[in-house]
Amino acid sequence: MSDPDLTPADKLYRGVQLTRPLLRNITARVDADLAGTGVTVGQRAILEALLHADQATAPELTALLDMKRQFVARELKQLLRSGMVETRDNPRHRRSVFYRLTATSHATITTIRHREVARFTEFAKAFSKAEIDAYLRIQQALNDAFSRND
Repeated sequence: MSDPDLTPADKLYRGVQLTRPLLRNITARVDADLAGTGVTVGQRAILEALLHADQATAPELTALLDMKRQFVARELKQLLRSGMVETRDNPRHRRSVFYRLTATSHATITTIRHREVARFTEFAKAFSKAEIDAYLRIQQALNDAFSRND
């Protein structure tokens, strides 16, 4: 896979080219692992965000997840319908509510996350801490570089 004649820029470009199939494969794996939970991949992302945030408005979730507003609104509506999230009044804004996990969804997303962390813990054994730190640093830098409008 490694070609010594490639420049660092060429190697980074190859890494970026792997992003689409990687995301497709990750999504398929997450979807398969969610079987039987009643949670979709998109809903899982929202539940995880609420697990970390405790509560958030729809605009806060949209920004936090870097997802389209309409998608987040649609997923929140479904999560409300299924009893996986609940709303609380937002004292800062009368027409806005906070979304929170219910006891059931808290247990569900916690179980999902434990299973995922166990898989990543096992996978990480193949790499040094320095390799994982470098991977994360490059991913963050690429995301920052491609998200700017300059």
